[in-house]
Amino acid sequence: MKQNLILNLTALLFIFISPSCKEASHHESNDNQIPAQLKSSGIKYSTIDSLENGLIFFIQSLDTVTNEKAKVIEVDFKVDLSDQFWKEVKNQGIEALYISLSCSGKKTYTSPINYYSEKFLSLHDEFLLVKEGNRILNYSIPLRSLELSKGIHELNLKFEAIPVRFKQDSLKSDLKEVEYFSHKPVASKKIKFQINAPELINTSIEVLKFKLNTNVCDPSKYDYAFGGTGFPDLFWDIQCGDDYIYHSPEIKNVTQYTKAFQSNYFMCAPDDKITIRAVDFDKGPFNTQHDVIETWSGKINDISIEQPDTFSFGNLEYLIVQRKLPNKALDKPRKNK
Repeated sequence: MKQNLILNLTALLFIFISPSCKEASHHESNDNQIPAQLKSSGIKYSTIDSLENGLIFFIQSLDTVTNEKAKVIEVDFKVDLSDQFWKEVKNQGIEALYISLSCSGKKTYTSPINYYSEKFLSLHDEFLLVKEGNRILNYSIPLRSLELSKGIHELNLKFEAIPVRFKQDSLKSDLKEVEYFSHKPVASKKIKFQINAPELINTSIEVLKFKLNTNVCDPSKYDYAFGGTGFPDLFWDIQCGDDYIYHSPEIKNVTQYTKAFQSNYFMCAPDDKITIRAVDFDKGPFNTQHDVIETWSGKINDISIEQPDTFSFGNLEYLIVQRKLPNKALDKPRKNK
């Protein structure tokens, strides 16, 4: 009987495990398809100039790739900070070093500083060095930010370690208020390399109108006033990759947005992710941020130039959009029709 019990338990265990194994096998099969961002051509580079006395920049890989949001120059590098170098900068009153990048094209891209509330830096920021050792870092530079014409270009890329000093009366342990941010780096490295830039598209997006699908969502739930029975205060906005491009004026207490507005013109690569959001304006005593009602995402070529496209999905009964070229309109937001 004991033997039969063991056999029965084994059979049950096999039944429960089998579907899991099939699912795992299915995922493993998908993983064998190498995603675009892992296909590397390996860009060759040469060093132009460097100031590395105890802080060394090691470039581990440099390539142009397509990640899930944009066509980018992907830079992976290591910062190695010696104990002696750290003691020397500490003696100069420097409490931290912020690692930044800049890349020159027709325009210059400079990596943003990850401020919290505009004047605080988090001690957990991966680009903020507060002690000796080494750190593996990564930056993605959108090709559209350089505004290069299609073809071969030689670019300069500069790594810098910027001295930082904090105010001594910072109240939070993990957030430090910046007192001093030097414009002169204590260590730097400049390299040059060539890329074959893709064609960039100069475009803008016009949203003619959109309407909430009241069979799917309750529009009154977006009204948070006491005893409120109103509808959302609608507007729409657009992003390219991580960059916020434009937002339209709000229309109060409606379920459909009927005024046509056109975004400013912006540069993008064909692979860049375009995001259009239908949003309820909510910034008052009871809410600190807007409510995103629905989101459309795609590539710029998914939106037609010749005629408007109508998308119906999710909480929207329809979203009617059209793409514009610079020679058909002025480079400024379009006014009401």
